[in-house]
Amino acid sequence: MLEEFGLTKTEEKIYLVLLRLGSVSASEIIKKTQLHRTTVYDVLERLIEKGLVSFVYVNKIKIYSSANPSKFLDIALEEQKKADKKQESANRIVKQIASIKEEQKQKSFVHLFTGTEGQKTIMDDIIETGKEFYILGGGGKFSHDHPIYTEQWAEKRRRKNIKAKIIGTNRGEAPVWKLNEIKYLPKEYKSPSVTFVYGGKVAIFIQENPVLIILIDSDKVASSYKNYFNLLWKIAKK
Repeated sequence: MLEEFGLTKTEEKIYLVLLRLGSVSASEIIKKTQLHRTTVYDVLERLIEKGLVSFVYVNKIKIYSSANPSKFLDIALEEQKKADKKQESANRIVKQIASIKEEQKQKSFVHLFTGTEGQKTIMDDIIETGKEFYILGGGGKFSHDHPIYTEQWAEKRRRKNIKAKIIGTNRGEAPVWKLNEIKYLPKEYKSPSVTFVYGGKVAIFIQENPVLIILIDSDKVASSYKNYFNLLWKIAKK
């Protein structure tokens, strides 16, 4: 567990020896750990710098001892402060990037993504948009391959109460969930791609290896796809 606080394996070993032996000289630590003399002295200096080891001189010999264990609480609090600052910086960066992307929205509205990370980008964007979305040709392969991410994503969606309408062609593939309303079309309507419509965007998942995603950021195109979806929704069966 001490490695979580930035200690190397050697630092951890020497620190634990100090805990067990109490106040000891470097020579005793060398004897106990069987480590090289230079290594022990270097590690002791690093532990002193980290505030985890202290020393006193007894008869001109340096005697080392482990510091108060509450130092680990101080380290944890310091890490928390750093994490909070990093979070604040991240929030500012996200706002700035969103502002820049909004300015460029009319210049570039088609994006290409590939693979698992590309799929996650779209899924996260659905949560960020926070509106009801529509799926044509829904399947459960992604959730099956990435259960932990899907579970976390579903919890975010549940908190925002983001509903979905799904049209599938194979009963049992589409994820059954209370926030999903599902209908089915005959198998001859089956498509090699899966289409997501959310907000003013259309994401087309092409089942290649790796998967290829075409994201169209256009209110007009999204409206057109939604009208097509609604037409199919009327003839689909529960």
